[in-house]
Amino acid sequence: MSRSPRYTNFILIAVMLGALLPAAGCLEEHEVASAGLSSATMSVNLTYYTEQLPPYNYMENSMLQGLSVDLLEEITEKMGKKVTREEVHLVPWTEGYQAALNGNNTVLFSMARSPEREQFFKWAGPIYSDRYVLFAKRDRGITIKNPEDLKGYRIGVIADDIATRQLLDIGVNQSQIAPESNVSAIIAGLENGDIDLWACPEDAGRYFTEELTGSYYSYTVVYQLETQDLYYAFSKDVPDSVVQSFQQALDAVKREKDVEGISTYDRILGKYIPSIGLARLNYLTEEWAPFNYQEDGNVTGISVEILEAVFKNIGVNRSRADVRIVPLAEGFQIAQNNTSTVLFSIVRTPEREPFYKWAGPFTRANFVLYAPVSSNITISSPKDLNQYRIGAIRASIENDLLASQGVNESQIINGQTPEDLFRMLEEGQIDLWATGDLAGRHQMLRTAEDPNAYEIVYTLSENDFYYIFSKDVPDTLVSAFQQALDTVRDQRDEQGVSDYERIIYRNLGVGCAPQTFTDDTVMELVNTTVKAIEKNASDTFRRINAGEAPYRDSKDPGLYAFVYDTNLTIVAHADNIQLVGTNFRGKTDVTGKPFRDEILEGALKNGTGSVDYVYMHPVQTNLYYKTAYYRLTRGSDGNSYIVCSGNYKLCQNQSEAMPANNSTASPEELAAFVEKAFEYAHENGQEVALREFNNQAGQFVDGKFYIFAYDTNGTTLALPFQPEIIGTKRWNVTDTNGTLFIQDLVDTAQSGGGFVRYFYADPADNFTVKQKLSYVMMVNQSWIIGSGIYDPQKDSAIVRAGTDPQVRENLKSFVGEAIEYANTNGKDTAIEEFNDRNGAFVRGNLYIYAFDYNGTTLALPYQAQLIGTNLSELQDPYGVNYTKVEIFMAQQGGGFLFYHYYNPARNMTLEPKMSYVQKVDDTWWLGAGTYTEDLNRITKRD
Repeated sequence: MSRSPRYTNFILIAVMLGALLPAAGCLEEHEVASAGLSSATMSVNLTYYTEQLPPYNYMENSMLQGLSVDLLEEITEKMGKKVTREEVHLVPWTEGYQAALNGNNTVLFSMARSPEREQFFKWAGPIYSDRYVLFAKRDRGITIKNPEDLKGYRIGVIADDIATRQLLDIGVNQSQIAPESNVSAIIAGLENGDIDLWACPEDAGRYFTEELTGSYYSYTVVYQLETQDLYYAFSKDVPDSVVQSFQQALDAVKREKDVEGISTYDRILGKYIPSIGLARLNYLTEEWAPFNYQEDGNVTGISVEILEAVFKNIGVNRSRADVRIVPLAEGFQIAQNNTSTVLFSIVRTPEREPFYKWAGPFTRANFVLYAPVSSNITISSPKDLNQYRIGAIRASIENDLLASQGVNESQIINGQTPEDLFRMLEEGQIDLWATGDLAGRHQMLRTAEDPNAYEIVYTLSENDFYYIFSKDVPDTLVSAFQQALDTVRDQRDEQGVSDYERIIYRNLGVGCAPQTFTDDTVMELVNTTVKAIEKNASDTFRRINAGEAPYRDSKDPGLYAFVYDTNLTIVAHADNIQLVGTNFRGKTDVTGKPFRDEILEGALKNGTGSVDYVYMHPVQTNLYYKTAYYRLTRGSDGNSYIVCSGNYKLCQNQSEAMPANNSTASPEELAAFVEKAFEYAHENGQEVALREFNNQAGQFVDGKFYIFAYDTNGTTLALPFQPEIIGTKRWNVTDTNGTLFIQDLVDTAQSGGGFVRYFYADPADNFTVKQKLSYVMMVNQSWIIGSGIYDPQKDSAIVRAGTDPQVRENLKSFVGEAIEYANTNGKDTAIEEFNDRNGAFVRGNLYIYAFDYNGTTLALPYQAQLIGTNLSELQDPYGVNYTKVEIFMAQQGGGFLFYHYYNPARNMTLEPKMSYVQKVDDTWWLGAGTYTEDLNRITKRD
């Protein structure tokens, strides 16, 4: 392979390589005799050749480096005459291969050993193992499941490389193999279509791809060939004694261990093989929820989950159990002392920059000042800060942020942990607490008597977080970590979602990104791309995938184009080439929304349109709301394509980030909203429903209301504006009056559902604590859902009815009496009785109605014409599909609901009604209701 002028992070996914550590075979147990080795090696002068093949041998910054090069120096030094890297010749593979094949005391490395080559060389090793693969262009859509699928494809290889033999061994015809002298020729062949596939080692292939195309992921792996052991190959004229001495020295380098129990060989592997090297590092973090903290004896949090995803991607045999929590100041001190340490989550600053190596960013947060609500502190400008005692973690970024705002050092009081500082705030030892917005809230929820007694009074900054490495950690490992972090962020699973998206969504939810360009600019890019595809589709796709202008704005990378075919396969993507060739039909964003299917449907139906969804930003961490604009076009190749680009949302509409003040909303609207969510949960299942309820851009955050959900033990399942609470058990949480309101919500839902009053923080008003009226319902006897109105303006008939124990009990007793009658007299007799207006179960406006579980009417005494009619699709004026809601309620046992129905006492006028329904058996159910206007009149008379 040809000489390369540079080496920028060979790691390339050496990620995969690390999982392949082979057994070195049986080593000799006796010590290597240094004198014998010395005499053997001094008896002949050897010439050493190698090629550009990272991570084994490669040129970087004009110096030859790599696993095999470092190992060669150790071996020959042990033999008595060290061969330096300057003495090794870096040449094209074919040149080195021919030199070793033709004799003249030559050593070539790193060479795969095979039966065909065995007789032509003498061997020492193995050095390590390498996995060969077949690469293809992403937009070719090539799928190889077995060797038979390779028929008809032209495959590029380096001449004299072991890949040729591997291909022949699996049945590839010699005529399909296209040997080249260098990688540049192979990549040119892939690009112009002269060849279809490229056979080479995976990590080296990634490196060369990045060097020649600008991206590690321009090509995708479509098939894995065999793993090959690599050796030092000696020409046949080298004396056997020299080869044997070389092997003995290699065995000794592998066998002999230092005081830490690690051999020189293993240390070299750890420098170049990420799965090995990263497993030997120390991982430290601080207590700073929700990013990194201890819970139930385990270290957890956003950064810990991302770290584990990186470990999984690289193949590092480590987990959260290997992470240790220390005070931040101690962590910095350890990391500065060349102790092979990783510390996280750390804000990057110019002052910290030179002391560490950095990987990230991986998330971001706001740094704020918390104060007790009762203190009535207002910060109008940074000058106000020096009036207060401000607490901050020792050595944390908060100290730097305060200093940058002009706060005197004497005003800053340091503590070791968030718990220490919050206690100081509670006890009045400090006036303000400088911390992350989420970290502070998390601490309050864990330890405060009333978490809502504290408020954010000032925002210091918004910052990204990184993993930092002590300076002694090899660059190769830091680069590998960064590449794995990028893969965790960009690589999608079968649902179309990355590990990173799931972690961020689960812990932080979705935010809004500042708009740095207009929607008009986005639509202009779509139209420009459409014209280019209509003129020359293939060249436009090439330019998009290369990230060229105008398809990607280098100054503002959030503006980029992407293109689907009408099968929803990505054919071009200016931001993430890893997606090219992937079919996204049926796949979703992290909230579960199949937005690409919506794009396809809209494009085929209307030609153009837009769709909202949740997505990552190319240069900002976390998840954001986004609107994509699309347009259907026909390319110059005659195929139809959907051209897209998008803009991140400002959340100017409060329903997109915060609900609006809903104090004017009516209880009728509230009940209808929850009942619609109840129906959605039954039709879609708990997992999908909770994902939608937690989605700030979803249909159940509508500007006035949002849905919350708990299990029957009080564990939070949905709370879209406090995602840090998801998974937290809140059974014993009280409001400002000491009311155990979570318990009240669960009790009310379990007794059939209804209204509950308590005090809670309003997200539409900076989480100010207000009186709240909530409406709750039980779902499948295992969890509850609800929503609420803050500072409701007035009472109403449905609230009085819903909270009146006598009204509720009367309805339940009436329905219970009817069920007992049906069980005693049989279904047919009961239905006849229920339909009789003069019967025992029609008492003025109070009557029994009956349906089967398909929604077919069995009894409806004042609307006999509807008997036998399916009413499952009927909706009231608020859009409540009340029959369907009743069916679901009856199936899970029974419960109350509110809706609008025709009052027979007032000429079938549509009026608010409260009903109770209950299951009779598996074939039918009963209900009865009272019109709230009737209750209102009785109340007024009384």
